[in-house]
Amino acid sequence: MLDRWLDKDHLIDLPALFGHFGYEPVKREPTHVLFKRKGRYSVVIHTEKGFLYYHVESPQNKLSASDLVLEEVSRTEGKKSETLWDKVDQRYHQVTAAKELMLDTSKGVGLERVPTDFNHFHSYAMPFKGRSEGLYSDVTGTDAFKDRIFETPSREPLFPLYNVQNETSGYFLDGDKSVLPFGESDAKHSLWYSNVPKSIEWLVVFKDPREAIAFHRKFQLDNAVYMALGEINYETTKILFEIRKLTKVKKIILSFTGSKKIEGYLQDLSFISFIDDTNFMLKLGEGDLRVKFQVGDEKSFLRFYNSIKDFNQGLAKSFLKYNKALDQFRINRHSIVVGKEGDGISVRLPLEVGAIKYFVWSYHRNYLGKTLDILKPKMANWHLEWESDQSITLKGKEVQMEDYRIAL
Repeated sequence: MLDRWLDKDHLIDLPALFGHFGYEPVKREPTHVLFKRKGRYSVVIHTEKGFLYYHVESPQNKLSASDLVLEEVSRTEGKKSETLWDKVDQRYHQVTAAKELMLDTSKGVGLERVPTDFNHFHSYAMPFKGRSEGLYSDVTGTDAFKDRIFETPSREPLFPLYNVQNETSGYFLDGDKSVLPFGESDAKHSLWYSNVPKSIEWLVVFKDPREAIAFHRKFQLDNAVYMALGEINYETTKILFEIRKLTKVKKIILSFTGSKKIEGYLQDLSFISFIDDTNFMLKLGEGDLRVKFQVGDEKSFLRFYNSIKDFNQGLAKSFLKYNKALDQFRINRHSIVVGKEGDGISVRLPLEVGAIKYFVWSYHRNYLGKTLDILKPKMANWHLEWESDQSITLKGKEVQMEDYRIAL
């Protein structure tokens, strides 16, 4: 009996079932149909096995109609004594009993047959054509970026995103003003990375690929792997650390940036919070950031604590330049407050770029110096830094990467 359970998938009209379950059809192509529900995209295809579908974050995992039924009933609460499989069995029978959800064998399915390893994102990969000037003018001849940059029909640069199985799950689009996930691309479970050289010395992490190219144009590193995270979360940091294991580099170099410097430091903190062995937790409060972490080595903590004390004393001292008496209430609001909470340390950070930069510098220096380096451009981001280098006075001037390590 079990061998015959959920055995009518090949008879179910999968596009109709998606519509029945409330998915919105976004785009229909000869080879596939794109559906969306609550921000998640799914793709329906037709293969020698009949209709299959996949979610854009994992194109390698092909699913069938019964999987969609299982996903649907998993969101609904059943009767008190009803198990998950009871719900699946009941809903599956309802689907197969509905004539409008079953295939009409007298008609075509409306989609071209494709291989079971089909991935619609591959069809977006138009070869990148050279540019005569600007940031992308030398990209096509650079080993680091060969087949790591494509373009849209309107010639906007596209950068492929890879999930933990190294499958293409979307693209970054450089839309001139900003770099964002393209269309239905998934940036929450994937990242972009450059080609891997034979010998690897550097693993450098950015917020987007345009920053990586600007950085490369400035420093011309031969033995580097550049990476860009669409989002900083458990999935993307997991992929990053898997690549670190494969490359066997000792340190990861962080170089997060934004339109303003504070954005880069906030991304540093967010990344640190996802490093498994730091026990580092980050939370946005009302007008401040709350950080919790383990004390760790006593000497490291004492150095960290004394450096924060120096920051707060400097803040109070500089206040006296403008006022003869200390306004302790105002100073306290903008100080870094360190306290003990259970077995760990609690820190309150004001939302001010100087304080956040100081905390990132001190925590990195005292706790993460062996595993991370942090580089920051003089400008708000590496693209602006590269543009400023194109001036007649700076063009061709030799620079050292070490000069850009985070410092006070």
